[in-house]
Amino acid sequence: MIELYKIAANLLMPPLMPPLAPMLGLLAAFLIRFFPEGSLLEKLSLPLAILSFCLLWLSATPAFSSWIGKRLGVVADLPDTEAAPRAVVILGGGVYRDNQQGYEYLSASSLERVIWAAKHVPRDMPILVSGGRVSPDEHVSEAELMAKMLDEMSRPVSWREACSRTTAENAVNSAEILRNSGVGTIVLATHWWHMPRAAAVFTRAGLKVQPLSVGSASELESREKGGVLNWVPSAEALLRTQAYWRELLAQAWYQYRPLPQAKKC
Repeated sequence: MIELYKIAANLLMPPLMPPLAPMLGLLAAFLIRFFPEGSLLEKLSLPLAILSFCLLWLSATPAFSSWIGKRLGVVADLPDTEAAPRAVVILGGGVYRDNQQGYEYLSASSLERVIWAAKHVPRDMPILVSGGRVSPDEHVSEAELMAKMLDEMSRPVSWREACSRTTAENAVNSAEILRNSGVGTIVLATHWWHMPRAAAVFTRAGLKVQPLSVGSASELESREKGGVLNWVPSAEALLRTQAYWRELLAQAWYQYRPLPQAKKC
């Protein structure tokens, strides 16, 4: 299921979305170039190649990545009249695995979320870390890796939600654990571009959410001050465009899909 979702996230994309769609367009242009000379398909090969190249170039520019990032939306803080948060939930952002050395460690996104939460939440607020083993060959859950790091920072973890593989499973599994502990309002720690989807699904799972975003959408404004460099492709911009589009696609997907059942492992 996870593999099918990742494939869909790359295929179900607007024409400007990299990298798979334009690359498939370039491949198709190359293949149809070998059709009989003068045929309709053969005549389409050059326009298709030019279009695919231009789309790939555009979507790898900081200007386009900033534009699509602004489509994600923002999450408002809880009104002052709401109950004060009684726990913080830190969402995992991925794990790196070194098969040769035989160890696993938190990705840069996960590290940022853990450090950000440890720095900004009160020391007496209980912590729940959420993240399972996405791949069957992972030996340690992401929650365990986050808990270990927090322990080294002298921030003990109260709950480990180690069965989830998606944001929706993060939400329903965490909500079940917290409701059983009498917690209904939380601080949610994740990146700003992931927060709109995460906060929405945690709210649907029955929790009141106070967002604690790593970074903010204002960083898009600073990237737009590069003048002509805004239109020069870069690997960073391409990765950001892909991440932002995945979030837009997931927001639409979650809006019409029921929440999963709490996952056991």
